[in-house]
Amino acid sequence: MRGTLGIGFVGYGWIARAHAHALHTINHLAPLPVRVELVSIAGRRLDRAASVARSLGFERACTIDELLDDAAVEVVAVVGATDLHASASIAALERGKPVLCEKPLAGDARQARDMLDAANRAGVTHACGFNYRFVPAVRLARQLVEAGRFGALRHFRAVYLQDRAAALHRSPQAMGAAGEYAHLIDLLRHFAGDPLDVSASTVSFGSEREDGYVAALRLPARGLASLEASRYATGWKGRQRIELNGTEGSAVWNMEDLNRLRLFFSEDERAGMGGFRNVLVTEPQHPFLAEWWTPGHGLGWDASFVHQWRAFLAAVLEHAPVEQHQADFHDGYRAAVITDAVLRAADEGRRIALGPAT
Repeated sequence: MRGTLGIGFVGYGWIARAHAHALHTINHLAPLPVRVELVSIAGRRLDRAASVARSLGFERACTIDELLDDAAVEVVAVVGATDLHASASIAALERGKPVLCEKPLAGDARQARDMLDAANRAGVTHACGFNYRFVPAVRLARQLVEAGRFGALRHFRAVYLQDRAAALHRSPQAMGAAGEYAHLIDLLRHFAGDPLDVSASTVSFGSEREDGYVAALRLPARGLASLEASRYATGWKGRQRIELNGTEGSAVWNMEDLNRLRLFFSEDERAGMGGFRNVLVTEPQHPFLAEWWTPGHGLGWDASFVHQWRAFLAAVLEHAPVEQHQADFHDGYRAAVITDAVLRAADEGRRIALGPAT
């Protein structure tokens, strides 16, 4: 086996910095059997790519075609604008290169399906960048769901509120809120499975796309979910909150209090010790924490990218699919299907059935 694994980035926006930081961190925090090398970065503007390459520690900048054809680039990260995702990912997959593509996987479900089909044909490792699955408190909540600690799921609620568009006095992206905040839909699926149908309402304040939405979804086994997102929520910079309620307990996580998981168990109430527990997820036995600092030292948002990349690259080195907790192109495709259904339900003013998760 070679002693290095070469990574190339398509895209050089702010999210590329988070991914590059994670890859540098892996080499000294939780090394893989090979050393990760940042080989090249590409995008629409070569001058901009060259500047970012210097600041993030890449060996060079180049065009997208040059990056994809470079034998030294063994893994491709597609971290540019959403309208680049499909073309760059498919081209990399057709060259037999594993791909980690940022969320949302594509601009719509049709493009996402094309990407999934290309990944299946290529037979290489693929992942979609839903990094919140790798926040320790979120992973702990997922493990408790899998262990049956909450019983049968009755409700899932999630919000994602920001004011970036209001602060800029314009819409920040061509993509609407449903796609921009696709993390909500992915976390819904991650905790509750695929919904059966959806009804929704959208609103636009300053763009041609929806700037906010609310959606109600029916879940299997008679459960309900609600999602709300806005990029005009004045004062909020990153209010992402999820809550789930089951027959035997509940969990609450808030991105603004990243390391804390609030838990309620009915068995505690029956024993006369009811109420929510506040669990600070910083102990060595908690997910991912053994790789980091001594107990009590919390992690930041950036750590989720470290965990995501390490899991993805471990699968790449094994020539295997990503592990069950990591989102792949199928998860990205299903999120796009639900996103499209949210917009269609709002546009047509009716409940839209989602069909089987194929």
